This record gives sequence, C-alpha cells and structure tokens, in this order.
Amino acid sequence: ACGAVVSVDTTSSSVAAFALDGGASIVNDVSAGRDDPEILSLCARYGSPIVLMHMLGKPNNMQNNPRYDDVVTQVRDFLAERMEAAVSAGLARERVIVDPGIGFGKLLEHNLALLARTGELAKLGRPVLIGPSRKQFIRELGGGDAPQERVAGTVAACLCAWRRGATIFRVHDVGQLAGALRVAGAIEKSSENH
Repeated sequence: ACGAVVSVDTTSSSVAAFALDGGASIVNDVSAGRDDPEILSLCARYGSPIVLMHMLGKPNNMQNNPRYDDVVTQVRDFLAERMEAAVSAGLARERVIVDPGIGFGKLLEHNLALLARTGELAKLGRPVLIGPSRKQFIRELGGGDAPQERVAGTVAACLCAWRRGATIFRVHDVGQLAGALRVAGAIEKSSENH
C-alpha cells in the first residue's frame, strides 16, 4: 500500500510461498537454497528475485573459528555455484542477487577483505547486496559498543562497498545511508564532469 518493495527472509519454500502470495516481492535465503532446494524453483515459478547469501556453517555454529584459504575467492565461487543451481532450477539469471554474508561465519579480517574486494563479487554480473548494519566487526574496529552507536561504521562500510560495485544495502538506518549515498554519488558525478 505504501509502495515499498517487501522481501521475506526465509530458508523455507512454504514460508516463501506464503509471503509471496501475501505480496512480498523478493526472497532472501541465508542458506542460498541449500536448506530447502525447492525455494529456487518456487522463485522461478513466481518470477521472484532471490538473494543468495554465503554463510559458513549454520547460525548456531557459524562463528566457531571460521577458516578460509582466501575468503573472497571461496565466497565468490560459492555464490557462482549457487547461482548456477538457481538457474538450473529454472530461475532467470537476471533474478539472482548475491550477498557475501558479512558477519555470517566470518571473522573481522574476512569481513574487511569481502568489503575491500567487493568488485570481485560484482564480476559475477549480478547485483551485490551488502548487509554490514551495526554488526560486531564495526564494534571490533572501535565503532561503538552498543549497536545503535555503530551507524557511522555501517555507513562507512556501505560506502566502501558501493565504490567497489555493491548496489543493494541492508541497513537499519536507511535515512543516514541514503543521505550518504546521495552525497557520495554527487561527488562521483562531479569528478566525472571535470
């Protein structure tokens, strides 16, 4: 009714179907279709975009000493594989959004590498969603103990990822990020004109 695009955060095809029937437009699956593969063909039938997110492990154990040889390469390869699974299930490639899963089975150095090398994820040719909002890694960098004190760090993380090709951001503080992106976009546009 208010013109907002609604997404549903679920790994269940039955929950996704209920939400899509109720007016949701996008499915956000933190398991990237691994928990319930039917969610991929469901999105294909509905013509609904799906966000495929990388997570190492499960929510209850994902932060138990996560290890990577090269986090960006491994996350990119995982997202490419899950994108092919979605396409094989009948989903149009244009309906896939990829999310490296900032904070989901990642230590500080992993999150920083993914943000710094977002461009490598953008080379998958699909929109990159970044969700750093108020997360623990910002606190670890001195960005505020309480979650509501981490807005500046969230905006900084989003701007860095935006400069490297991210186009969708999951944040709590929408107004602050929208304002920062308007200013950064104006600066970028001005530099292109000179």
